[in-house]
Amino acid sequence: MRKFAAVLALLAFTPTSFAWGPRGHRIAARIAQAHLRESTRLQIQALLGSDDLAAVSTWADEIRKQRPETAGWHFVDIPLNASGFSEERDCNPPEKKHRVMAAHNCVVDRIVLFQQVLRNSNSSQQDRIEALKFLVHLVADVHQPMHAIGEAHAGNDIHIIEFGRTQCGDRPCNLHFLWDTDLIKHTRRSQKKWVAHLERLIAREHLQRRANGTPEAWANESFHLAQRVWLNDGSSVDEAYYKPNISAVDERLALAGLRLATLLDEALGR
Repeated sequence: MRKFAAVLALLAFTPTSFAWGPRGHRIAARIAQAHLRESTRLQIQALLGSDDLAAVSTWADEIRKQRPETAGWHFVDIPLNASGFSEERDCNPPEKKHRVMAAHNCVVDRIVLFQQVLRNSNSSQQDRIEALKFLVHLVADVHQPMHAIGEAHAGNDIHIIEFGRTQCGDRPCNLHFLWDTDLIKHTRRSQKKWVAHLERLIAREHLQRRANGTPEAWANESFHLAQRVWLNDGSSVDEAYYKPNISAVDERLALAGLRLATLLDEALGR
C-alpha cells in the first residue's frame, strides 16, 4: 500500500501528457471509423455494443488515476538530439522513475502488444475489449509529436506566450499543451467540420497510400516533427507559428485515423 500511495503521489505531480485532448482523439477515431472494412465494423460492434470508436477514444486517459501502471504507455521519451527511436533506451529504461513498469513501457511497444491481444481469438472478451480501447487511444497518441520526445518532460516544461497570453486555463501555457489542444482549438472548427476537412485532405494528398507502417515508424515521424517545431522556454506563439504548423496537425490526425483503421482491419477484419 505504501508503494502504491507513493506512485499516486508521483503521478499527481507529473506534468500532464494527454495527447490531442478529447477533441483530437475523437476526430482521429471518426476518421478511422469511416475507413474500416465492413467486417471489421461488425467485429467492433460485437465487442463494444452501441459504442463506436469515438465513444471510447478517451477511455485510456479517463482511467489513468485508477490504473497508474498505464501512465507510461501513452508516450515514448526519445532524447531531443537522438536520431530516432531505440527500443532498449526508450522503451525499457529502469532509471525512468516516473514510470511504474520497466518492460515494454512506451507507446510503441504497447500498440504492438495490444494488437496481438485483439487479434488472438483465444484472449478473453474483456481483454480484447480493453485492448481495442487502448489501441484507439494510443495510435492517436503516437502521432502527437510531443508524445515522442523526452526533452523538458515532453515540452511540458517549455513555458510559452501563446497568442499573447501566458496562462492557458488553470495552467501556464506550455509547448506540450499547445500541441495537445490549443492549435486545434485555435482553428475554431467543430468536430464535424474537422472530420470533413481531413477527409478532403486525405483525398487530395492521397494519404491512404501512407496508411500502413509500424508504431516505431510512426513514433519516428512524430519525433522528427517535434524536433522541427521545438521552441525554447519563453518563446512566443503567434499566427506566424500557427499557420505553417496547423497543416502538420491536420496530417498527423488524418494519418492516425487511417493507420488505426488499417491496424484494426489487420487484427479483426477476417
